[in-house]
Amino acid sequence: MSEVITQQVLNLQPEYQEKFIKDLLANLYRTEQRQAVDPETGELKFEVDPETGEQVPVMESYAAGLATRSPLYGEPQFDEEGNPVYKRDSEGNLMLDARGQPIQDVIGGVPRPDVMPLTPAQQQAIKLGIEGIGAYAPLMEDAEGTYASGIGELEGTFGRYDPRGQLVYDNDGKVIQDIDPTTGLPVNRRVGGISDFYDPYVEEVIDVTQADIQRAGDISKIGERARAIGSGAFGGSRQAVAESELQRNIEEQKARTGAQLRSQGYQSALKSSQTAFENQLARGQSGAQIFQGLGTAQAGLGQLAQSLGYQDVQNLMNVGGVEQQQTQAEYDVQRQSAIERAYEPYTRFGSLANIFATATRGTPASSLTLGAKPEQNVLGSTIGTAMGLGAYQQQYGGGSSVLGGLINR
Repeated sequence: MSEVITQQVLNLQPEYQEKFIKDLLANLYRTEQRQAVDPETGELKFEVDPETGEQVPVMESYAAGLATRSPLYGEPQFDEEGNPVYKRDSEGNLMLDARGQPIQDVIGGVPRPDVMPLTPAQQQAIKLGIEGIGAYAPLMEDAEGTYASGIGELEGTFGRYDPRGQLVYDNDGKVIQDIDPTTGLPVNRRVGGISDFYDPYVEEVIDVTQADIQRAGDISKIGERARAIGSGAFGGSRQAVAESELQRNIEEQKARTGAQLRSQGYQSALKSSQTAFENQLARGQSGAQIFQGLGTAQAGLGQLAQSLGYQDVQNLMNVGGVEQQQTQAEYDVQRQSAIERAYEPYTRFGSLANIFATATRGTPASSLTLGAKPEQNVLGSTIGTAMGLGAYQQQYGGGSSVLGGLINR
């Protein structure tokens, strides 16, 4: 029967490699001793040595090494009175963050992720944007009033011509009345009638013309009298009839001439009045168009003011956005640099571990082999041998079985 031997092999690194690994791990994590501090009083703890009876420090274990603290968190600095210590520039002025707050001095660590706040330009843009909402409204109201004035002017051109003149209305739409100085009765006020254009000298012209006619008639009467004297009929009925007929003709001529002159004056006044009325209508329509144009211009100014205000907001937003992006980029670069500084020891230890793994690859290690040989089973061997011999004797007739003898005995 074959023997079974148990072996255990222990591979050992060279001493310098083992020391390197231990030193590397100790820098990452280790336990150290320090004197304990009373959490209530903040004083160091002591205890009595039972053997010597002396006061001895109370020691406690604590974890040390790079792996015991996060590289992201630094140590805020405080003065002796416990007040925060803030960063200052080379001139001694407080250094402020993007929000205008003083920056506390911290040893180590990494600044927290942050989003840069809105710049003053962006804040002004938002303010202008809010204030500019509805900036067009006053100009739109002015435009509405201008349009209303134009409509009023246009409505005034729809009236029908009245030879007596156009009625005058007050702001409430009521006809203005005056007192007739002749009758003392109220009458409607009118403007632009025939009376306003009638030539006041027509009557004087008529009077002069009629006087001329009368003088010409009187001269004719003298001639008639002279002829009557020549014929011996002066003072008779024939003379009286002749003079009466002549005077009648004179009066008729005076009436016809007065009527013609008055008719001409009336027609002239009527034509002038109609022309004035038409000119007034044309001026009203032209004024309405002017008011309409002004109203459109005012409305356009309102839209332009709103548009220009929005453009200012966009420009301020763009300028402020560039400033914000630059500040954000500077902060991110500084934070990334702080991250690299904080994790530099870990990177260095990782590089050392990689160097160690590469350098020790294929390096022969010392081996220690431990083996154990099992003890001989004498009784089992004897019985096995006897059983073998007994089988041989039974097959070839070589005597009695040894096993049987042993068993019988």
